[in-house]
Amino acid sequence: MKIKIFYVLPSYNESKNIQPLLKSFNKFYKRKKISIFIILVNDGSTDNTLSIISNLKKKISKKIKIKVINHRTNKGFGKALETGFKYVINNANDKDFIVTMDTDNSHTVALSYSLVNKLENENKDVAIASRYVRNSKIKGLQTSRKFLSFAAAILFKIFYPIKNIKDYTSGFRAFKVKKIRNIIKKNKHFFSETGFSASVDILLKLYSYKNSLSFCELPINLRYDLKKGKSKMKIFKTIYLNLRILILRKIY
Repeated sequence: MKIKIFYVLPSYNESKNIQPLLKSFNKFYKRKKISIFIILVNDGSTDNTLSIISNLKKKISKKIKIKVINHRTNKGFGKALETGFKYVINNANDKDFIVTMDTDNSHTVALSYSLVNKLENENKDVAIASRYVRNSKIKGLQTSRKFLSFAAAILFKIFYPIKNIKDYTSGFRAFKVKKIRNIIKKNKHFFSETGFSASVDILLKLYSYKNSLSFCELPINLRYDLKKGKSKMKIFKTIYLNLRILILRKIY
């Protein structure tokens, strides 16, 4: 697979998780003939995330390039995504791929590679790691959060039916650079949400192009049991923002 994969990784106070995540990148891609670019957007971390990344960069394989973009203050998950996407759009080729995944070590590097393989081998444009397809596995996530996510998925599927998509809130995704670049350039307000609702909002905006985009899903191996520290997501606030987006995107 002679392409480049750009990973957009928003990070906020992930000093306990960033080391095992970057080591997993190094282990997985060490023997693969593929160019990897990790765009780490440090969103105003107040812990030692930056120093850990700096030390790890010296130990990572030379085939894995790490670009750190620093927000001086915490701007929110959505803004960190926007920063990462804009960097990739300005530096990637049309044949390359973008992957978004969490930096809390709950998403596996192996699955990210499978998402890109899916796009390349089956000529898809967007691939999502889904909790609602056969063979998906979830470890360490509270039952209440599983239920709330499932209820949200049903609502979004009713109001924004996208062929082959069941998981609307998963931020673990892969995109073809050419397709996503063209869409973002056409929409000056593509990144309008600052918080965790940005993941849903991006998919709903892509919904407008559903006739020209092909979507697919793969079963996720969600490893919340490997995550260290408290979640940055405020669940009830995120639910409110997601429901707000569901209504707003029907209006404009």
